Amino acid sequence: MITDKTLNRLSIVAGLFLTAYVAQDLHFNPRWYGDKGPGVGKMPREIVAGYLDTAYGKGQVSEAARLYYTKKTVDVTPEAPYRSDSAPLRSTVRQVVAEGLNVVVHHCVEGGAAAGGAREVVDMFRTSNGRIVWRKTIAQDAGAASCASSALAKQVDLGLKPIPG
Repeated sequence: MITDKTLNRLSIVAGLFLTAYVAQDLHFNPRWYGDKGPGVGKMPREIVAGYLDTAYGKGQVSEAARLYYTKKTVDVTPEAPYRSDSAPLRSTVRQVVAEGLNVVVHHCVEGGAAAGGAREVVDMFRTSNGRIVWRKTIAQDAGAASCASSALAKQVDLGLKPIPG
């Protein structure tokens, strides 16, 4: 029969081995070495914000893909609007939803006369290790010349009362 003293010693030894294993894995994990991408070490929401700033804000879509995509990134809608280098675009963010490694951004993008006015865009991203590994875009014509005059720019009263602070 195992005594309490022996069981305590075995528990301590098992705990030390587990702690050593975790410490070794964190220290020597290869994903931390060699990747100097701008999203490494950031939260998924920050990764997507950096990508959108480069792609839309600077108009450098190919540079944003080089910086933030992996070699195995799946882009479900590569022919979606605003997927080529252009002049910087104005993006009015309507809503951002981030859960775990997934980020969804609803924004209105104005691309000037060449793009045909404003478009309401929903960009969906999945991130991993500071990179974007999956992306899908859904876009529709805003039905207006600018994001400010789009029907989706209007405030909606949901009947919610502010929390007294």
